[in-house]
Amino acid sequence: MKILVFNASPRKERGTTNILLDTFIEGASETKAEIAKHHVVDLDINGCRGCFTCWWKTPGKCVHRDDMDWILPEIADTDVLVLGTPIYGNNVTHYLQKLIERTFTFTMPEMYKGEDGETHHPGRQRKIPKVVLVATCGFPDSTPFRLAKALFQSALHITLPAAQLLFNEEGRGQLAEFLEAIRTAGKMLANGQDVPDQLREKLCVEYSEEMKKQVVEAHNIYSTQSSLRNERG
Repeated sequence: MKILVFNASPRKERGTTNILLDTFIEGASETKAEIAKHHVVDLDINGCRGCFTCWWKTPGKCVHRDDMDWILPEIADTDVLVLGTPIYGNNVTHYLQKLIERTFTFTMPEMYKGEDGETHHPGRQRKIPKVVLVATCGFPDSTPFRLAKALFQSALHITLPAAQLLFNEEGRGQLAEFLEAIRTAGKMLANGQDVPDQLREKLCVEYSEEMKKQVVEAHNIYSTQSSLRNERG
């Protein structure tokens, strides 16, 4: 099994998204899977021009010469594709958006009506990886993930609101079951297994109203203290 992980957070190792990705990798590493992780911010990736050269002039090949020259073959050959992103402005980061745009080369120009009743383009690739979406946000609500989930509807969703809780021992203790569920999911996917519904439910954190209130209050105290420190400093 090959697992390819992309962290689309500009904070790289310092962010909460990376903590969840590494937790997934911990579980997957208990198997013989081949795992590679990349920080998208460090990669040279141009955005799609919408020129359609990869459809008709050079089928399957983009006009850009950048890191996608080696990334696209890696994606085409992987069994599990893990995409990590913080939520900024209710959306995935533009780093992830550029990466996904460039997978346009995997499609062909024809259209067809799928079994889901929607119109699609045929894929050039015979091997379709399982996709895992790992997303974090600062708000304690789950609504900021709506757009990301819609963009990756068929993916396994791992979402954590108020992800800043990972930065303190008490918060990590509260999220212990969630983190263990991520490890288990990583191990199962690396073994070629499907993640059951019961485990999937544990991968999307939902807080009680009381917990949301505590998160908001703690954040506002931290924000006020940070403002005062900046004023003095």
